[in-house]
Amino acid sequence: MIGTSDQLWLAKACKISLSQVHRIANSAAIAKDKASMSNESSALASAATEADRVVKRQKVCSTKFADAVDGLLAAVNDSRNRLQDGSTEHALTDLKQHITQLGVSSELHDQTKQLHGAIAKLGKALEKAFVPDICKATRPVEFDQDTLNQVVAEHLFHEGRFAVGEKFIQEASMANGESLKRPFEAMHQVLKQIRAHNLEPALHWVEDHRQELERQPQAKGFEFKLYRLSFINTLQQQGHKAALQYARQHFARFKDFNMPEIQRLMGSLCYTRRQSSSPYAEFNSPAQWDDVAHEFTRQCCGLLGQAYESPLLVCVAAGSVALPTLLKLASKVVGPQQHQFKTAPQLTVPLELGKEFIFHSTFACPVSREQSTAENPPKMLPCGHVLASQSILKIARGSVRTFKCPYCPAEATPQTCREIHFPDLVPVA
Repeated sequence: MIGTSDQLWLAKACKISLSQVHRIANSAAIAKDKASMSNESSALASAATEADRVVKRQKVCSTKFADAVDGLLAAVNDSRNRLQDGSTEHALTDLKQHITQLGVSSELHDQTKQLHGAIAKLGKALEKAFVPDICKATRPVEFDQDTLNQVVAEHLFHEGRFAVGEKFIQEASMANGESLKRPFEAMHQVLKQIRAHNLEPALHWVEDHRQELERQPQAKGFEFKLYRLSFINTLQQQGHKAALQYARQHFARFKDFNMPEIQRLMGSLCYTRRQSSSPYAEFNSPAQWDDVAHEFTRQCCGLLGQAYESPLLVCVAAGSVALPTLLKLASKVVGPQQHQFKTAPQLTVPLELGKEFIFHSTFACPVSREQSTAENPPKMLPCGHVLASQSILKIARGSVRTFKCPYCPAEATPQTCREIHFPDLVPVA
């Protein structure tokens, strides 16, 4: 990166503006980052190439080993037949000579040596492509051990690893282990039946929790999805007469909100013998069962007060995405800045984790490009534009002066700006 004094000298020497020098410096930094990314991609490609070579060498080695063993077995069987026929003279001597001629020992030694050499090259390529020591990007964090144990136990039960979870709560001496396991155990019992194409337990669960589900907007329509899939399953297993009887028994109370879909289900009865080529071919998709299983997990976790995705799994995934950037940042921090890097309340660079890791609304000031905090909340100007509180004070150069909105000709004062609150906005601490 070009320093400030170097930029001034370069501007005078080349007779160009300082803004142009800034652009040159930024372009150089971008080019350096691209080169670094290119090197990382090249290292990963090299590691992938070495991995392919290891796989090929392992296959060759396995084939050679199999041929060598077959040759030995053939020689031993031949000598055994000779001994059984009474030809004992020179039988063992001939066997030894034949094994020597096969060169089994040297062949296996050469193949093993080549395989180990390929594995060693793969290890070196992986060391170049990945940073073996990730401690540079970590910071000391104090965890409450009981809370951490609960998070781990809930993750194991959430994923259905009950044997491991029971062993964990036993070794961690958790008093509430059974209460953590019980609701997840019931959930996975129903999921097991759904995957076996049996929806009766899921329908009973909905009946038992109908009042709680009705209070959750995201649960709207879930019960009909179960009856819809049950109708399709009845049609496929028992025929159109049984499916029609099922529809008459269960679909009447869903007619106010789901009539178009009910009409499509009724239309599928006309194509019982050729459903795969009918306009309702999607009703035969096996993916419907997976969708219902995922939706049931979501609704069940919602009633339990748990996240659909395991919080521990989400944290590990987010850390894995952020790790390369954190390692690169840690490698550039030296001297006193290392302590600041380890203790700063937030990072000095943004980390783009992706939309899948966004669970609440966020607000970033369009002027400062910084995310709002409790001390720097978003405020709306009379014209309707929204800025961070500190940006408003900087533009106005005080708390009473009139200033012009940076996005329209309207004027305002800090006193006329109103703090706004987003329904699910979690401010940065």
